[in-house]
Formats: sequence, structure tokens, C-alpha cells
Amino acid sequence: MSAELLALGEFLRARRNVTQPEDVGLERAPRRRVPGLRRDEVARLAGISEQYYLRLEQGRNTRPSDQVLNTLARALVLDADSRQYLFRVASGEHRHPEPPAADSADRVARVLSQWTHTPAYVSDSNRDIVASNILATNLGHGGLATGSNVVVDLFNERMKRTLVEWEQMVPSTVAGLRRDADPFSPRLKELVEQLSVDEDFVRLWSRYDVSGPEEAHFHMLIEGVGTLEIDVQNFAVRSMPGYLLTVLSAPPQSLTAAVFASMAAALLPPATAIPAPGTS
Repeated sequence: MSAELLALGEFLRARRNVTQPEDVGLERAPRRRVPGLRRDEVARLAGISEQYYLRLEQGRNTRPSDQVLNTLARALVLDADSRQYLFRVASGEHRHPEPPAADSADRVARVLSQWTHTPAYVSDSNRDIVASNILATNLGHGGLATGSNVVVDLFNERMKRTLVEWEQMVPSTVAGLRRDADPFSPRLKELVEQLSVDEDFVRLWSRYDVSGPEEAHFHMLIEGVGTLEIDVQNFAVRSMPGYLLTVLSAPPQSLTAAVFASMAAALLPPATAIPAPGTS
């Protein structure tokens, strides 16, 4: 059995377990015990035999045709990102992703160093940070510094205490890791093993969600300072496929804007640290 077919089976099984009868127009029978759909229900909805579907979940079949993959996507009510992931896993497309140019991270880092009032960083498909400006490096106890991992930092106890919307943010972060990372890469395996000591991560990772919002708005409790209100936006880096540029911005004339301006004044040379708009 190939790694691709085993991964496909795991994905199908996970999505079957989280898809409810009501999601696909089926009536929920009294005392129903299965967590999601039964195999025979998925097979019937997809128009394939139950035995064929069972072999797919067990990784004991050849790669299904695009037609079968599309019917399975409809049966499991997959959104666009989940459908794309289904096809990528089935094809093994992630096996040998094209690495970015050797100096790409250095060039991005030089650009970020010119952003003096907005924390920003670039992370790869495993959410390892490859470039970070000085404000991001010094925000959140160094969790956004080059060499850190965004997902690992999000699951530490400090972030669980200080990030007000932690419960709302982690599902999309885990889904983004699943979506962008090569499912067969040693680095992803290492991260999953490291994070699997956390029950919250295990619960979310087992769902095989692969889509979530690219923007966020959250509040962070900073001892001795107050509550910072921060907007997050993620942008794809076209020269580095799978990499994200993440920018943390402050609402105008907010406590956050004042804190960012104060950090810039303390961390950057006087000629560089120009007051941010809306602060004085």
C-alpha cells in the first residue's frame, strides 16, 4: 500500500466522521451511535459500492479516478480547499515541492526590516518562520522570531492564557498547516509528534480540516500594559510557493498603535523610528 493511498484513506475516514447526516440530507435515526456518516451512506451518496469505498479507506486500492474523487467530494460536502487537498493527497502532488531560491528568505527579510511600525513575518508551509522584522521578533516573548514555529507557539500555555480568542483561532491555524504542508514531509511529522502532547491539537488535527479564514482579529492580554487589539492578514508570497507573509496591524489611535510606536522607538535607531500615524 502506498503512502498516498493510506493518506487518502485517513482523510476520507476523518471527513466521514465529522460529516453529519443532516449535512447531506439524511434523517438522523433514533439512538444513532456513529459519530458521523456510515461507510454505506457515503458509498451510496457517491454512487460506488460499499466494498470499493471500504478499500479506499483502508488504502487497499489503486488511485481512484477524478470522477470518483469528485463524487466523494460531493458526498462528504467538501469545500474548495478540502476538495483540492483530496486530489493532492490522492496524486502525491506534495511529494517533491519546488524549493524557493536560496536567497529568497534573505531578500524578504531585507524588505521586512524596512517595515518599522508593523510586526510582520514570513513562514514556510510548515509554519516555520524564515524571516521576521524587529517588531514581530520582540512581540509575544519571541514567539514570532525567525526560527520559531507559529503553530507550536500558539499551543503553549502562555498563549492559551493571553490570547483572548485562542479557542476561535486555533482551528483555522491547524487547518492552514494541514492545507499547506507536504503531508509526507519529515518536518511535518516532527511537528505533529511534538504537538501531540496537547489534547487540543490532537482533537483538531484528527478532523482533517483544511480550510479557514485568512484574516483574524484578536485581543492579547499583556501584563502591565493592558489588552492589545490586533488585526492579522495573511498574503501568499508568489516567489515562495506555500509561504505566507503575515502582517499584524493596529486599529488607528488604539492602545496597540501606541505600543507598536513605543516598541519602534525603543528598538530602532532614532532616525528610523518615526511616529506611527494617529500617535504622538
